[in-house]
Amino acid sequence: MTADYHPHRCDFCTGTVRPIVAHEESIRVRGTVVMLDGVVIGKCDRCGHRYFPAAVVKAADNVAQHPEQAARVIHVPVIAT
Repeated sequence: MTADYHPHRCDFCTGTVRPIVAHEESIRVRGTVVMLDGVVIGKCDRCGHRYFPAAVVKAADNVAQHPEQAARVIHVPVIAT
């Protein structure tokens, strides 16, 4: 999934949000962690805050609801206290 993403001022600092191709970037939707790989998101060049385009959030939400539609599934170990 690719999208046009235009640089803009960060909402949290004086940095500039620039488009990057996400590799193994996680987003939490509906209580589920969805990994993004090969999608364009925005990332501040100063503070590192991530910005997710609506199309990416909608796709992640769809995969959270229908995990069988995911490109692949990984298992992540969890440490709980």
